[in-house]
Amino acid sequence: MFGRIKLHPFIKANPPHAGCTPATQELLGKYEGRLPAAMLELWRKHGLGFYGHRQICLIDPDAWQATLDRWIVAPPGDTVVRVPFAITPFGTLLFYRKLTATDEDVATLNPVTRSTSILSWDAVDFFNSVLSDPDSVDEFIRPDMLETAQRGAGPLAAGEVYYVDPMLLSMQMLKIVKTDALELHQKLRAEVDHESAPPASPPNSVFAAMPAEYREAFKNTERDDDRPSGLFLSTYIDWRRLLALDGNGSYQLLFWENDEKTGEAVGVRHYSGPYEIFETDGGDRLVQLEVVLNEDSLGSDANDERLYVMQSGGEAWLLQEGSIEDIATSIGPDGRMGRSEHYFRPVRLTDPFPADEPDGTTAPPFEDLPAALQALVHREPLRATIIEVSAQGDPEESTVMVKVDLGSNHGLRMNMPLMSLKGSPRNLYGWVWEMDAERCGVGIEVEYDSAGAIIEGPEIGDVLVTRAD
Repeated sequence: MFGRIKLHPFIKANPPHAGCTPATQELLGKYEGRLPAAMLELWRKHGLGFYGHRQICLIDPDAWQATLDRWIVAPPGDTVVRVPFAITPFGTLLFYRKLTATDEDVATLNPVTRSTSILSWDAVDFFNSVLSDPDSVDEFIRPDMLETAQRGAGPLAAGEVYYVDPMLLSMQMLKIVKTDALELHQKLRAEVDHESAPPASPPNSVFAAMPAEYREAFKNTERDDDRPSGLFLSTYIDWRRLLALDGNGSYQLLFWENDEKTGEAVGVRHYSGPYEIFETDGGDRLVQLEVVLNEDSLGSDANDERLYVMQSGGEAWLLQEGSIEDIATSIGPDGRMGRSEHYFRPVRLTDPFPADEPDGTTAPPFEDLPAALQALVHREPLRATIIEVSAQGDPEESTVMVKVDLGSNHGLRMNMPLMSLKGSPRNLYGWVWEMDAERCGVGIEVEYDSAGAIIEGPEIGDVLVTRAD
């Protein structure tokens, strides 16, 4: 036993790697009295670095103290000494706590789960029992996961840990990569700070909302409502799109989101190229953009390639060609344009940033709508009669399916609202859920009484219309 250090069982179970570096006298002196003597002896004899096939890494507390202090904010008057001393292959930080003059423990901090736990009430016991017993250490360093990580991503280098993407793991997909340990902790802690921060103030102008690096490129776009040219904005929740059409046939299209907590423009994507305006057989004008997608593109980025021009109130609006059915479906029952991501409004950079309108802005007069949209809106509402009612459903369900005597051949579309006539004693409301050329299926909202019976539900012969007024 002569010459063996106090943590010999740990060394026997977890031999130090060749890259371990003995601690300097300066570091040893700094932590004398703050860490147990047995731990300093281990630093002096064998050093900092990886130990054992599990790659438990003894770390320099100086490099990690600020990060630990960000995770664990001590209350005023707290006298507990907390010193980070090791990190597991998956980024769990191990730290020593001197609770009183005679009491201590060893705790963990998992940055992914944002949880802490106590592994031992004695530092020497932690090294010689917990870390030296395979069954004990396997509880917080899973051997199957470690083997998968080492096989797939390779052994760790100094300063690295494995990171398992928790989002993919929740979908039963395993993705493990190597990453810088300190940067991972700082990133995950920053996410906690971000989540707890108050919401950012809304931008006071279009200029303030857009990414700063693109403000100069967009600010000189001249506006001409007759052509159309100028700036056009589309907003939906936190998503923004700004389209610049210049008078020379060139466009710029900018995508971004404004972070809810910081207001910062993120997820920025930019396209530019030529555009042309041509007239359809129905007499509408279409703006055709030449959009070339790249590796950073979302598939929906191409939805703005073809845009109908809608002239109303002396201004030109742009409507996505592929969304006019959705726009028409919204205009029908309530006279609103529907989801604002489906169209662009004319703006100037100095304009106040428009408030979010979940149901879209008020639609212009019928006469101002493009002919293609007029054909879908129907000046006169469609009138359908219920010809079949399904059997009473489960009270847990909020709808009952009915069949009506109209179908897609008569102008009904998926998700089109249908409702009772204005002034009718009936108060039915629902949406087209099943398409058919002659007999569409409509889900009608219903309520149940305490006995589970439907209250004033749909009946054969009830009349439904696409617009109540």
